[in-house]
Amino acid sequence: MNFRIANFNVENLILPDIRFYDRMILTREEYEAKVNWSASIINRVQPDIIGVQELWTSEALADVVARSYHFPQGANICAPGASQAENVKGRLAQRPRLALVSRFPVSDGEVVPLFPASLSLQIPLRVGNGTIRDVPLAIDQFQRPVLKARVHVERLAIAVFVAHLKSKSPIIRNGEDGDDPFMAAIGLARATIVRAAEAAALRHLILQEMSRTRTPVIVLADLNDTPDAASTQIVCGASPHEGKDFAEKKALWDTVLYPTFRIAGHRSSSIHTHIFNGDRDILDHILVSEEFSSRNRHRIGTVVRHGVVNEHLRDNDATPKPPGASDHGIPWAEIRLGGGDMTKN
Repeated sequence: MNFRIANFNVENLILPDIRFYDRMILTREEYEAKVNWSASIINRVQPDIIGVQELWTSEALADVVARSYHFPQGANICAPGASQAENVKGRLAQRPRLALVSRFPVSDGEVVPLFPASLSLQIPLRVGNGTIRDVPLAIDQFQRPVLKARVHVERLAIAVFVAHLKSKSPIIRNGEDGDDPFMAAIGLARATIVRAAEAAALRHLILQEMSRTRTPVIVLADLNDTPDAASTQIVCGASPHEGKDFAEKKALWDTVLYPTFRIAGHRSSSIHTHIFNGDRDILDHILVSEEFSSRNRHRIGTVVRHGVVNEHLRDNDATPKPPGASDHGIPWAEIRLGGGDMTKN
């Protein structure tokens, strides 16, 4: 059996005539264009499991699913806190949410707003005379809470995480001049610190599921950084060094996540998911545990393909995108089940 997974930052999917970010609103015409375009992407990619970022109202996502002929029987939508009743006060949406859309049954869906208790961000900073001063880093929650659920594919229960980490946009306080180069540097540093803290917290949540277990894990995320960035590597974990013995390697392999574009048997030639100032980057990621790696003799599946829908992205900001299009590409991966014990949970 083969199934497809995808990550889809829909760029502010919300019902019309509701204000978001205190200043923006979709007209009925803009809403229709966004929903139709989003449904067309689902029809093209044909995913069975989709992680969604930047969702403001789950009713809009249900509309996308309903207009997609890929889901003629409907789909399971897990989007805690994203309904209009929960996330809209008056005519103002409160915060962007995450969602999971699945052809397969979904259980145990929950939003995780706070960092896990296992995470300590206190920094032992080396100061003068070689002494160590413990510096607390008082970040204890995700700016966009992580979504965690189990998706049941045949007899297989897969732990799926959907995440959206802090962007590279500088964090500037009220009264500060973001155009000042000194203040801009501070703002960028703040954003980087927040993203790194969120990456470490997400990593701890993932480890609670996959460490010393055979639970397969899939992460569908806009990590807002490239595959080799420090924050992305925090989420994935470090592969064991060649010099370690087999037992040590085996223990570490159990905790590593693998980007599907790097382990797929076949991938498309164009895999960027974002363009900024003409630079093409991969910010949207599909990560899988060793249970889906072809190099694992005890695997239960193999990533056979990786692709990205990105033709709607523009190298030049002056070139208009298709009506309703997202500012992110949509990565997808195809997994072929088989090769090991399918009864693990």
